[in-house]
Amino acid sequence: MMYHLFRVSMTVINSNSTKEFELFRIIYQLHALKDKISFFERKYNIDFNEFENSVKNSKDENFEIWDDYIAWKANQKLLTYLTSQKQDIESGNFSIS
Repeated sequence: MMYHLFRVSMTVINSNSTKEFELFRIIYQLHALKDKISFFERKYNIDFNEFENSVKNSKDENFEIWDDYIAWKANQKLLTYLTSQKQDIESGNFSIS
């Protein structure tokens, strides 16, 4: 029995498929981030800016609050970054390497 170990054709991925995949990946990450941010908004019943001001102006040190502040701030920054990436892709402002 003889096996053929060669490939007749090559898989082709066009730039539009790559664009759509990247856009869906970013949308998925944005959805997860918004869930995390909503958790903190519900937990403290305020938005990030109000929370940040209260943390920075507090005289008491509370490690749980500081941990939440660091996590919430990181999520906010990532949300801004990913939103910008999404807008770039949607407007065609990207290149494929």
